[in-house]
Amino acid sequence: MPGPATPQGSSTRLLVLGCVRIFQPVHGYFLRRELVSWEVDQWAHVHPGSIYNALKSLTRSGLLEEVGVVADGPRPQRTTYRLTDAGEDEFLALLRAGLLSVDDPTFFLTAVNMAFALPRDEVVRTLETRVEVLEEYLRVLAAQIQQILGEKDTPDTATEVARLISARTRGELEWARDFLDRVRAGAYAFQGEPPLWTPTPEQIEVARLAGVGPGVVAAHDVDT
Repeated sequence: MPGPATPQGSSTRLLVLGCVRIFQPVHGYFLRRELVSWEVDQWAHVHPGSIYNALKSLTRSGLLEEVGVVADGPRPQRTTYRLTDAGEDEFLALLRAGLLSVDDPTFFLTAVNMAFALPRDEVVRTLETRVEVLEEYLRVLAAQIQQILGEKDTPDTATEVARLISARTRGELEWARDFLDRVRAGAYAFQGEPPLWTPTPEQIEVARLAGVGPGVVAAHDVDT
């Protein structure tokens, strides 16, 4: 069965913390442009304007800190941000919770996109647990359907919600098993492993001009 309900805003917090973590120190305009290129408004339901609000909220909460300001020609100076130690802890906690989330598909999708920040063996163990949770959820739904069918004062049509949820859950379970098999077999790169993808020179130049963290540029320079 699904665990406790996901706190509201978890997806946005994970998304913004994760993106800052990749490019830090980074300013809000670059962060907004990067997340828009990920089409987060479509799959994560994050409005571009809410990204700035998230930066301010996370800073007030002590999860981000202002590093300084950068200037690009005649454009106004922009404040740059990076994760605090508390922000790093919160990012990892949200990531681990998101990979197990069954009640909030958006939270889970966000976590899948950030899973590279964890060691492969931890991702495998987490996915194994997720498969078990989904299997148990299907058993619970099947029992609910049978219970409704056995109740004389409840119309059989009342089973359709559980049937629809079951169908969706079976599809997700099939994907989860396939994803787990691919991760076990060495697909993708996780924490501590050589990257399988690096930004293009054009992307690096955009990042360099935007004043994002030197680690992004340095990682590319090492590979070239």
